Order: sequence, then C-alpha cells, then structure tokens
Amino acid sequence: MIRVVLTLATTVLLLSCTNKTTRNTLEEYNQVFERVMTLEQLVNQTDWDSISGDEIVEMYNIGKDLYYDYNPMGLKSEQIAACEALKERVNKLSSEISTKSEQQVINFKVSPWKHDDLLFEKTETFPVYLLRGEKLRWNIIGEKPITIKICNADSREVLKTYNGTPSVIDSIEIANTAIYYVEVNPNGIQYIDLDINYKINDISRLGNATVVNKEDVECGKNDFGAKAVEGVSLQKCLEEPRKFTLRGQLKAVFSGSAKALVAVQVPTGTTDILYSLRIATSEQDRSSDGEFHNNLSLSYKKVKFMGLPIYEKEQSNGILNTLLDDNRPIRDEDAYCNMYVFRNQSQAKQFQDGTKVASLLNYDVDYSTLGTQSCNGRIPTNGAKTIYLAFENERIRFTNYLWVEVEAVIPTTEYFATKYSIQ
Repeated sequence: MIRVVLTLATTVLLLSCTNKTTRNTLEEYNQVFERVMTLEQLVNQTDWDSISGDEIVEMYNIGKDLYYDYNPMGLKSEQIAACEALKERVNKLSSEISTKSEQQVINFKVSPWKHDDLLFEKTETFPVYLLRGEKLRWNIIGEKPITIKICNADSREVLKTYNGTPSVIDSIEIANTAIYYVEVNPNGIQYIDLDINYKINDISRLGNATVVNKEDVECGKNDFGAKAVEGVSLQKCLEEPRKFTLRGQLKAVFSGSAKALVAVQVPTGTTDILYSLRIATSEQDRSSDGEFHNNLSLSYKKVKFMGLPIYEKEQSNGILNTLLDDNRPIRDEDAYCNMYVFRNQSQAKQFQDGTKVASLLNYDVDYSTLGTQSCNGRIPTNGAKTIYLAFENERIRFTNYLWVEVEAVIPTTEYFATKYSIQ
C-alpha cells in the first residue's frame, strides 16, 4: 500500500508545480483536491511501524516537498476561499507526513555490518562513521573467547576493551562526530556472529550507511593500531654484476678458462639468496643488467601494498618465487652452461683448481643445474656464511658470456596501521 501512497504523492507534487499559464486554475484545483483526499486516506491507513527505512525517507521527502498555490486573478470570493482551504490542507498534509516520518527514526537501526558464521583467522576491524548523539551498538558471539576493542579512529583512542569473553552485547553514546571501529580478535580461528549497528537522530541518516574506506599504511612499532607483519629486506651480495667469459673446451686448452667461481658472502640473518644468471653467446651489453636489486625491491613494494601476505617462513617460497618470476632475465636460447652450488670452501677450491666435478666433488645437487639457460633462482643459506656459485662451459667450440647478480633475503618485522576515511 505504501507504494500507492508514494505514487499519488508524487502526482500531487507534479500538478502543483505545473506552469499556471498553461492550465486553468479551477481545473487544477479539482485535480489536486481529488488526489490530496486520496493521499490523506492512504496515509491514515498506512501501518507506519511496518514500512522500511527507504520508504520512510521517500515519504519524508514527499511531505517536505508538497506544495500548492494558485492565482486569485479572476476568481470569485468563494473560489478563493476554497483554494485557500486546499492550500491549508496541503500544508497540513505535508506537515503530518514529515512528522510521522521523523517519529519513525527512533524505531530504526542502521546495520552496516551483520554476519552469521563469519570465519575469523586474524584480527579484523569494522569501521562506522557516526555523528554526535548517535548510539553505536554491537552484538558479537563467538565459539571461544575473543578480544574486542571499540576505538575512535580519528582521535586514536580506545573507548572500550573486552578480554577473553565469548560474547559481548553493549552500546555507547557517541560524543564526537568521527569514524569509529569495532576490532575483533578471534585469538585463533573460529566462527563468529556479529551485528554492528547504530541508532540515528536525524532522518537524513536513515538508509545506507556512509561508506568508510580502509587503507593499510606503514607506521612505527609504537604507533596507534600498529600491526606487526613479517617482511623481508633485500641486500646486495655483489656490489655490481659479475661478468665472466667461459671459453669453449677447445679454446680453453690454449687460452682462458671454461670455469668461473663466485664466492657469495652471506649477510647475518639471511635465510635465502636470490640470483639472476644471464648467459649469452655474444658479448653484448644489456640495460637490464645491474637492475636486479631495484627490480626486486619494486616488486616487493607492489606486493606489500596489494594487501597480500608479505612473508611467512612456512610459505617463503611463494613470495620469493613471485619476486623472481617478475624479474626473469632475457634468454639467449642457444647459450647454456652448468651451474654448481658448493657450501664447502675446500670443494669450491678444488673446482677452481681444475678438479672434474663428476663423482669427485661434493656439491648441493638440489640447487645445482646442468645445462642451464638464463634464469633466476633461490638458494637457502642453511646458516652458511659463504656460498660458492660455480659455472662451467662444457661446449666444445662456443664461448659463453655470463652476468651474475645475487641478493640476500633477510626477514624483518614491518608495522602497518589501517587508515580510515570517508568520501
């Protein structure tokens, strides 16, 4: 029924705003009179306690905008009196609709956050923009004890805290217009029901809640709302790319060498080293060489601010492989060599002195590669202070040119805080 009311009310408004020079005043009076009478009946018959918030807002706007006036020129006194009576009737109806609409505000709550059986694995925040005098209410029920904080994001103040309880039902009167948020820490993994809502004092706030934007920004360890996140720092192990010329086996007999060795000094705290190896059959310069550190750092920065998990020891391969995949060297498909990883200085020296690798030297078979082309790679340090990268050209005729860059991955703790804003 309320939809009929809205349609009729809109019709009245349109008629009352019609240009008086194009329509006879008495004809307009009759049309408005009929529709106002019908609108009055329907408003009186409406169950105001059962209509939705959106319908209340529509009715309020219609009542506020209802208007009727007339041009008395050429009208008789009794006609003027009738028009005056209709004008007063329209004004009264407008006031009644507005009053009834405003009275319904106290019966409504706006629920920007309402979930049943929502799975929590980590601390989550639920922001709400509130005006002074409104009331924030929350009903949160978990399977196990949870920790809840009520905070003013603008003033960076914790208003209420609940520790180690499976359920909380409470409310707070809002003293200052600001963005507030409810922080829920599940203390593990569990399903939680929550209803975060607020009561308003102004009908203009009835309807959809104001959208609050969230953005994670870097902050200090002791800043308000700081959250510790495992991250990494990337440190050069070689000040500049190491460039090698590996002669073919035939040429190596007369000049040069078919082998090269790089001793990588591992910084304290390093869990992995990342390397970039480019192999070519011509000694051409590439602008990408020497940019491995910068490109890795840029890729890591993008990962951080896309909201992805940054670094976890159990899943470190995922983030490190992502960084390497984003920075693959250009391949020269007809160029390849052998790469060996030694963790023992004596074994590395024997390789350098000419000892054949096959069955005579102990190398890390998991991270060594025979016949490798240009590539990126990761090598866990396993606590080593030095890792030796050895390269060998087994080709008979062709010379290979190598460019090697190495980065150390050092786990760090970074801190982020959530920044809240409204449009």
